[in-house]
Order: sequence, then structure tokens, then C-alpha cells
Amino acid sequence: MTASGNPDPNNASVNDAPINEAPINEPVAADTVAAVVREWEEITASPVELEAFGRAMANMVKDLGLSPAEVRALATKGSSAKELPCLLDALRISIRALAEKEPMLLNDLRRTCAMCEHKQECDADIAAGTLVPAYQNYCLNVDTLDALQHDANFTAES
Repeated sequence: MTASGNPDPNNASVNDAPINEAPINEPVAADTVAAVVREWEEITASPVELEAFGRAMANMVKDLGLSPAEVRALATKGSSAKELPCLLDALRISIRALAEKEPMLLNDLRRTCAMCEHKQECDADIAAGTLVPAYQNYCLNVDTLDALQHDANFTAES
């Protein structure tokens, strides 16, 4: 704050920081939450900024529908959902249509993928080109993906 009571541009608060730039209607990936939580230890800020950061984090977690246990799991695993686009492509499911028509479902798929214990197996199947026949044996998203695969609203174009 300056002497005139106006905010000091050189002392921007966390409320001014681009913590959650994405519009609310756009999906926010679960791996974003994990990245933010991992960066918590690196923050050197005033108590006011830390409080604002905590509120922003709580809002993001609420928007994603994450439980405290899921937040902890995402933060400690350090996983991402990088395999999901490969699987959606292999199953001919349009990630663009999914993001436009069912953004919260896409968030759920990402969160489940990010917390998966079968990353090495999935990555090996992606590399070997055997993902489509094999994913049903271990993928936690299998039921949702099977339903999407049979829904013409989400079929990827050739």
C-alpha cells in the first residue's frame, strides 16, 4: 500500500498472481493440483499471501471435486496423466469433444489416470503399440472409456 492508500504495484499480493487464470468452465488437470502442492515448500511469502494462496488452492481443489486424500496422493506421487491422451487417441475418442461437452468427466479421467499404479505397464503398452488390447486388464478408467468409445458424440474424426 502506498501512502495514499492505493495498492503498491511493486508489492502485488497473491490475489493479483495468476494462480487460476483458466476460466471456471475450462477443465483444470489434476496434475496441476499436484504441481501446485509440490511448489508449496518453495513459497517464500508473507502470511497474508500464504493465506490467499491457501484459499485459492482450496477453491481449485473444490472445483475439481478432490478429497483431501486425493490431494495428498497427487502431491506425493508426482504423477501426471500423460498416458490418457495416448489412450483416448488409440480408442478413437475425441479429447476435444470430451473437453467441450464433458469437462468434469475429462477431469475425472485425468485424476484417475494421474493416481494410477500401472504407469509402467501402460507406458510399455504405449511403446509396444499394444495399448488397446491391454488397457482393459489394468486401467481404472476402463468402464468410462468403454462407454465413451460407444458414444458417437465423442468419436474422433479420421
